[in-house]
Amino acid sequence: MIAIFFALSQETASLKPQVNILKKIRCAGAVFYQSEYHGFPVTLVQTGIGKNAEEIIRYLSKCFRIQLMISSGFAGSVRPEVKVGNLIIGKHALSASLERFDGDIRIDTTFPCDTTFVNLANMLGRTGRFTSHCGDVLTVDKIINQSSVKKHIGNNTSAVAVDMESFSIAAQASAQGIPFVVIRAISDGMDEDMEVYDDMVTESGDVNVSAAALHVLMKPHHILQLNRLRRQAKLAANTLSAFLPNFIAQVYNSLLT
Repeated sequence: MIAIFFALSQETASLKPQVNILKKIRCAGAVFYQSEYHGFPVTLVQTGIGKNAEEIIRYLSKCFRIQLMISSGFAGSVRPEVKVGNLIIGKHALSASLERFDGDIRIDTTFPCDTTFVNLANMLGRTGRFTSHCGDVLTVDKIINQSSVKKHIGNNTSAVAVDMESFSIAAQASAQGIPFVVIRAISDGMDEDMEVYDDMVTESGDVNVSAAALHVLMKPHHILQLNRLRRQAKLAANTLSAFLPNFIAQVYNSLLT
């Protein structure tokens, strides 16, 4: 079975319409969609932002034999050539235990993505209708709102993008000997400041309507920025929607041969 991890409901929605959902389960603070794609078993896991994957993956491993873990969803660019809507194929999941990213950045731990599936994703990415980049992904503990910080990360690490979940998933995959890969899409560019904060999303990964509304009431001039980010998130979701189904089918073809 392939397990695909998303943080947000909007990310999960990029794939839900294309699979046959058999069962919805809530456990370990996550939402599991037990599904199939053309007869192939797939579980979509909506974890919430930045949550530790240990309990979630422990539960999943008890129920299924996982053949591949995919960390998917949105990511932020830290390189000028990596644009909104571009596909990101991870080489390594990186971790740096820093409160601030304005000085020297030392990467504490690195987990490699499975070479076979990275190569497969690269091959499919080159034939798609979108631009793809293969590189390292740095997992951070909080949303990176400032463009200056994203530029600093890009200049001082090997990362091409940042997210908040991949490293935790990679660590659990490595501990269990399960192949792992990062497949994400860019929702915010390197040069963009963002007016998005952790409290705008619920623990399970849905939009916190009251917190978002309060933010708009207090700072109405940010409406244009939020609308821009909404449009960009849709572009990123379209990229995942176009790429992931074919990737799932090709993964199963490779596993069966």
